[in-house]
Amino acid sequence: MFLEKDKPHRKILLILTGITCVLGILLFIAPPSIFPDPGWGFQVMRSMQRGAHFNTLVSPDPDNIALDQKAFLSWWSPGQYLVPYFFQTILWLNTGKAVAITIFLCSLLGLAGYYKLFKLLGFSQRIAAISVAFIACQNYFILPYVFYPGGEVLLFGFLGWFLHGCFSIGKINWQAMVFLFAAGVAGFICKSSALWMYAAGLACVWINVSKNKKLQQWLFNGILLAIPAIAALAIIYVGYLSKGTNPSNAGDGWLIKPETFSFPLAAPLLSGLSVDEMVNGLIYHPDTPLISRGLSLAIIFVLAIGSLLLLRSIIRKVPNKNYALAFGAFYLAGTLFLSYLYLKQATVTFEGRHFRIIGILAIPGIVYLLHQTKATKTILYVLFAGFTVWSTVYFVHGYIVNYQAPHGASGLAQQAYDKPTIDAITSLDAQHPNNAIFVINSPDLGVEIVHNRVITLDIGDMDAEDLAELTNAGRAGTIYMLMPENYVRNGVAAKIAKSFTGYHLFSIKQLSKDFYLYSANN
Repeated sequence: MFLEKDKPHRKILLILTGITCVLGILLFIAPPSIFPDPGWGFQVMRSMQRGAHFNTLVSPDPDNIALDQKAFLSWWSPGQYLVPYFFQTILWLNTGKAVAITIFLCSLLGLAGYYKLFKLLGFSQRIAAISVAFIACQNYFILPYVFYPGGEVLLFGFLGWFLHGCFSIGKINWQAMVFLFAAGVAGFICKSSALWMYAAGLACVWINVSKNKKLQQWLFNGILLAIPAIAALAIIYVGYLSKGTNPSNAGDGWLIKPETFSFPLAAPLLSGLSVDEMVNGLIYHPDTPLISRGLSLAIIFVLAIGSLLLLRSIIRKVPNKNYALAFGAFYLAGTLFLSYLYLKQATVTFEGRHFRIIGILAIPGIVYLLHQTKATKTILYVLFAGFTVWSTVYFVHGYIVNYQAPHGASGLAQQAYDKPTIDAITSLDAQHPNNAIFVINSPDLGVEIVHNRVITLDIGDMDAEDLAELTNAGRAGTIYMLMPENYVRNGVAAKIAKSFTGYHLFSIKQLSKDFYLYSANN
């Protein structure tokens, strides 16, 4: 039997582990849908399975579609497909079930890592357990069980342990340097944006091992820490980033907008309490916005002020200064880095997920501060109940949709498509191995085409002039183009068909009320 003093936190952890295991089993039965970013990753994985080099996307060359073009896809980090690829290979699973295992294991690793971290940062076992439970009731914890977002899942499983390692370093020896080198490379593999988090973690180590020391020791420790950091960054740059473009080196001039600085400043509350997810995006909207831009900006300003007040309260009232250091370092680093990217208009969206670590680090501070009085405890548990209900409803609805959605060869749920369409595409792919080209308009469908080459057209980012200049020359077997009904209606489908200059007569077949199939032989 557990000791009486241990019962509360152990019960919380056991219940949390049990719920996560149930979610994992359900996910294995009905794997999630995927967002577009990992869709590109899985297309790279498919190219590698067909013999391409590491992280290389092979697709028909627009200058002559009979030939291939090869591109090193450095825009996204490789972990989002490499980890599922590992499970797919060793366990002989389809992609969907490999993704399910990835999500489940990263969820357990993340909760365990953050629990250990919060204890190391001075919180009691009870506060640490309540904090990870509060994290688990958030929409961002449940979201991967409906839509696989890619690197965020891996980062959740990694960062708690990374920070635990950083704050466990008492002196800089060879073991610490090996750990920091490996952590830099591993963090980038999880998600490229982990680089700024890596810098914040290094800053925490530097301050911790140098405090109360002379200036010379501060400088010496900084030089020692620079060795593993430079080695890790060199490998990342030479082996990956230098081979292509990434969001940080793409921009469109400098521009200050109301959200440029206020959005990062709001990060602790905005990303820690799932605000951005619950309103379908305050600034960036994957679908129809739920609230007006004016109201969104007002909410962001309020959250920014609240986050700064939270930082002040943490510095003044939370006893362990290592926690204040961790929260403050990540808050400052994230605000400076993301504000800079927003200022230069880099291709980085205004989404709370980019600041998730700041929000997660804010959670134990919020729990500790609200646990001080009976009234504030009530506020905490009302929030807890509200987030739990919201996330439960989201999961149940999303799971039912995924369970009923069509599933192709990958095993992933294809929410954006209907069964007749998925059946037709997978059947044609199987009937014409290596003798056809499929033209699609979203990378998520590419994972279902395993025997033939794929052209993915990002029509959403094209204007009328781009569409008019679109050209795919040459001939190479049968062309199958999947076109949404609105593309057929507004003439976009006809323009895409015309861009294939080697084909002049397309037959059109309606697969369902939402999709048409254009096809032509050589």
